[in-house]
Amino acid sequence: MIKDVRFSNNQNNLKALTFGEKPDDDSKPRIMPNNLNSRVVQKLDRASNSLIEYPYKGLMGDVNSDFYEFLSMGMIPYVAGSAMFITMFNLLNKHLTPKASLNGKKMGLGVLLYGLGKTLSPDLVTRPVAWSTGVDIELPYRDVFCTLPTKPGAEANIDHKHQHKKVYDSVEFFRKDLLEKDPRYGKKYYDKIARKLGMGDDLNDSVTETTPIIRSIVSSTKTAKSLSSYAWAGIGVGIAAQNCWADFFKAFSDRPKYHSKSNESFVSKIGGKLKNTGKNTYNLTKTFGKTFGKACKTLWTGPENARGFMKHAGKTWIMLTAALTAGTTWNVIHRARQMGKLANKDLIDKNKESTVI
Repeated sequence: MIKDVRFSNNQNNLKALTFGEKPDDDSKPRIMPNNLNSRVVQKLDRASNSLIEYPYKGLMGDVNSDFYEFLSMGMIPYVAGSAMFITMFNLLNKHLTPKASLNGKKMGLGVLLYGLGKTLSPDLVTRPVAWSTGVDIELPYRDVFCTLPTKPGAEANIDHKHQHKKVYDSVEFFRKDLLEKDPRYGKKYYDKIARKLGMGDDLNDSVTETTPIIRSIVSSTKTAKSLSSYAWAGIGVGIAAQNCWADFFKAFSDRPKYHSKSNESFVSKIGGKLKNTGKNTYNLTKTFGKTFGKACKTLWTGPENARGFMKHAGKTWIMLTAALTAGTTWNVIHRARQMGKLANKDLIDKNKESTVI
């Protein structure tokens, strides 16, 4: 049985665009520039919705919950687990010895630096691949959808909702349609990829001929990015394990507190607290930067009294991580260019006898 759909307040009408009329930017999916602003907006939007809106919709059985929301909620275990570990490491600090208390704080910091290293390091792989092959697997786009009525007899809401995704989220079914329709990309996008891969400039159909290589690039780049990011996250944990962080934690504990006067006005108290907070933030940020530099140096040179493996363990890990990142990135670029050369018809020697199958 087909039920009719009622629109809210009967004010929304569906109509076809007249000839020459430009579609509303909010009514269709569109590719976003891969810059800092787009990436920050995308991450904040997914994080806020994944922690608040999507779990509520899923638990309430909302018919508009989809696979994108389910995947986005994958960050909940990371956030909840990180908070649990930080709390567990420091819950009993006041009852422990100074050394045990310091270790708990360093473990908590290690959780944060692990996440920071895993978040920032993918650019070390994806950027060189994008510069060398023209394929940017982090290229974002804003998807558009309309919600369905949440229960029988409810009014339909055709206000456009947005989801932040990436063009190459799927290896087999990447958003080729968006690339071809966008005037900033289109056929010239594939022509540029073909040139970078050494396939020549006069391809009959650059879209069709580059697609298999693009899929290979996306698959291998995602693998390289994953391996590299976990290795750099481990370096973050190693940095947090250095003893020099005692200076920062001491500075944090000894930061000046603001004490208001008995006859001080409310506005004066707020102003004094803000001024004190700003000063503490500046000093602690400066101390954190210096301590972070010392921790990186110590990880590279090894502790003063260490010998043998422990003396060179940090340096070895950093060198292996750098080699892993460089090696996997080079592998992606080299394989892509080799595939491009094999597909380049201009490299076939036309004077030699050949058999067409």
